Amino acid sequence: MARRVSMALAALLAATTTLATLTQVARATHASVSLASNGYEGTVVAISPSVDEIYANDVIDSIKKTIGEASEVLFKATRQRAFFRDVKILLPKTWTKTSYDHAAITENFQDSDIRIDKSNAVYGNQPYTDQPGGCGDPGRYIHLTPDYLTDDTEADKWGPREKSFVHEWARFRWGVFDELGYPDDPKYPLFYMDFSNFPFASKPNYCANEELTGNKVDNTTGDLCSELNGLPTATCRFDPDSNQVANSSLMSYYYLSSIEEFCDSTTRTPHVADAPNRHNDKCSRSSVWDVIEAHADFVGGANPPASNSIPTRFTVLRQEEAKFALVLDYSGSMGSYDRIVKLQRAARRWILHEVSMGSSVAIIKFTSTATLVSGLTPINSDATRQSLAQRIDIGAGGGTCIGCGLQMAIGSVLNGHNNAVILLITDGQENPSPPTMSDVMSDVVASGARVVTIAFGESADPRLELLAKNTNGKTFTVKDTDNGNQLNDAFLGALTYQPGEVLAETFIKIYETNYQGPNRVVTEQFTVDASLGRDLTFELETNTPSHVVTRPHLIRPDGTMIDTATFDSTSNMYTITVAIADVGQWSYSVGLSGSSSNFISVTVAAKARTPSTDPIHTKAWASAGSGSVNAATNPVIIYAEVKQGNSPVVGARVKALISETSSTSAAEELELYDNGNAGDSQAGDGIYSRYLTKYSSTGRYSVKAQVWNDGSALINNGFTTSRRKKRSHPAARNRRSVSAHPLDKTPYCCGSVVPLDLATATPTGNFTRVAPGGSFQVTTIPPASADTFGPARVTDLRMAIENGNLTLTWTATGDDIDSGVVSGYDIRLAHNTTYLHETTFDNSANNTTLLLTVADSGNLTHLLVEAGQEVTLNLTLKEEVKYDTPYLVALRAVDEAGNRSPVSNVASAIIQTPPPPADRKGLSLTLIVIG
Repeated sequence: MARRVSMALAALLAATTTLATLTQVARATHASVSLASNGYEGTVVAISPSVDEIYANDVIDSIKKTIGEASEVLFKATRQRAFFRDVKILLPKTWTKTSYDHAAITENFQDSDIRIDKSNAVYGNQPYTDQPGGCGDPGRYIHLTPDYLTDDTEADKWGPREKSFVHEWARFRWGVFDELGYPDDPKYPLFYMDFSNFPFASKPNYCANEELTGNKVDNTTGDLCSELNGLPTATCRFDPDSNQVANSSLMSYYYLSSIEEFCDSTTRTPHVADAPNRHNDKCSRSSVWDVIEAHADFVGGANPPASNSIPTRFTVLRQEEAKFALVLDYSGSMGSYDRIVKLQRAARRWILHEVSMGSSVAIIKFTSTATLVSGLTPINSDATRQSLAQRIDIGAGGGTCIGCGLQMAIGSVLNGHNNAVILLITDGQENPSPPTMSDVMSDVVASGARVVTIAFGESADPRLELLAKNTNGKTFTVKDTDNGNQLNDAFLGALTYQPGEVLAETFIKIYETNYQGPNRVVTEQFTVDASLGRDLTFELETNTPSHVVTRPHLIRPDGTMIDTATFDSTSNMYTITVAIADVGQWSYSVGLSGSSSNFISVTVAAKARTPSTDPIHTKAWASAGSGSVNAATNPVIIYAEVKQGNSPVVGARVKALISETSSTSAAEELELYDNGNAGDSQAGDGIYSRYLTKYSSTGRYSVKAQVWNDGSALINNGFTTSRRKKRSHPAARNRRSVSAHPLDKTPYCCGSVVPLDLATATPTGNFTRVAPGGSFQVTTIPPASADTFGPARVTDLRMAIENGNLTLTWTATGDDIDSGVVSGYDIRLAHNTTYLHETTFDNSANNTTLLLTVADSGNLTHLLVEAGQEVTLNLTLKEEVKYDTPYLVALRAVDEAGNRSPVSNVASAIIQTPPPPADRKGLSLTLIVIG
């Protein structure tokens, strides 16, 4: 077999690196959860303040019953190596009538492992795990709804609660994925063609150690399924019998009573490695159990089998108001770059305008020793705020004893207090004399206080990230060229630990900017969208009051003016508030002195338009978390989540701004995508992401996301595709047994892409959002002289054959993972998938046809396009097409340095033997995609 392309074949470029491990970036675990002596401890189940307290007892009882019974399922599934020993149930502070065991110490909703919250429009009441990472990466949280927990009829749609919970725990804790197909999914279909035995036949997409019995039933008519070109039609579903011999896998039909284990690569529970499911795709065909055993919970024989489990112990907590200790660096170096002045301005602003009523604040300053400026003071009035803010001065001088400040914070200030948070701000490396951070690290961790670190400039102590990580805190970086926004964002980051409000009562930032220049009048615009506008707050901060010569004013969309700005001399800030802001384009104007040495900083935030409306909101973060990362071996993924309530916002424009501390250059802009390719795990889930591949130097990097609608953004309000099954066909009615899980109860969402129903989706209208993403420290960067990162794997290769013409389509990958343009592709065709696996692709010349080499594709310029664009390649096969023979194609992308991507998914086509000439109406073609 050959192809007709007008170029000569050339030798393949030598490969220097691959990206086979890029799906396993930064295998972290949730710091609050640990596995010791086979028992999980520290698991937090948090109930959202949006859940009505009238359901309190039913929800709490169901949590206890579900996880208590799931513990036994988990113990058996892990081969007696894990169970749930200790679980904490966190009540919102707004629940005042429900009894609890004691106050929460550090637990909060935003960092919880399992969240009880109102439903996501896409999933409804289906349990799901927010899982944006790759194979082996932990999920962010498990989501359960109050209806799921309290309504047995609703819960039965998804199988026994205890088994469903273990299914989700496996995704959340160990970073494995579903081993089944999804309706209409382009990558993970419900059925696929099995080419391992002739005659070839379609199979349901699942993993089990024994073939499951059951029927293929049409989901709309209830009749047995019809087939088209060898595969069941799109409305067909596999309905397994309730009685089965198989005992695996819990990542597919877990609700069947016989299913108790995870698929393994051993003969005990053989793994179906070529099934086109999400787990095989994400985990390079490894079995679920192989991935689980490689996790820190079990690797190297950790937590060997125990003789028995013990009943789960539950503790009910209620979140308390936060107790903050500001631990502020007043060393001599804080006088440089006006750091102490910026610190005073930001800290005063935070105390005056940001800390919630009811929280408490203490102030500690340190130089060579620590000084208690103000003890823990409840914020209960504006007078209290003013009094505390005035205590923050600018008298810097002396050494840097960070350990002294921390020691005072956990000792005389926060000792014995729950929900304690230390906000540590410093610019230098600490004194070598004790107590150092290392000296007090274990005591700070033991105190239960979380530490939020803010590093001023590039010389701040590198152990700050470790301190934040060890206390489950956060870390932020502030450049010396920053005029306020980075520092203000860092202070706001500490407010995560305040008791949560319902989303509708949370301020959402919609606009921010800094201006430093000669203009005497600055006029800018911002957008107020339909999802918010209540209590709109405009704030303009300046470094010196004399710089503002004309008070700022707002102009409504109808042209009328709001000239009610008030000035607070303690924070040098003008404020304008609007009870209900009109939807549309607003503007503001301010008169300035014209001095280029002074600046203004402007922010606009608002709450949901009505208390019953969920606003569009944004979160940002990096895969490195708050710690340190070797970016040469573990490239960082930048994430931004855009949702209205819990519903995904798709089609938005999302840009990440990446700032390196030592650089005076403007932030690097990185466009993020929600397309399911490379660093983005799932298309359409409202989480936009991309790899960060360019680093100017080692050091600290801060992240911020900007989001807006350029005309295509939609809110996914769920889809109306029916899952209900009708039984009418005799073979469907007269079954050997009744299904344990009717088809209208089959888990529907979501595989490679979250379905979007345009009939129910809502346009967002114009909107803008700004969200800080914290910072991380890069210890090693790729050498400037080397092309370290190869292309990412292509995961959506598709193929069609017609009259000897072969058409391939795929989404272009990048020169550096998911950025840039590759240099070419190696494309191979075979009749057996064995020859297209990662380990055989390059050594199978006798069993495959090389359709395209790198040198060839270099001459086909339409193949070499920017990552994320669609590629189409048309080829002609010279030899006669073989009937009933699978045509299988896979590819590697190659960059200019010879780095090759992992092998793509395998695209497949089979042409069935045509009918006799009298009945022949054309060749019958089966097109599928297999893993």
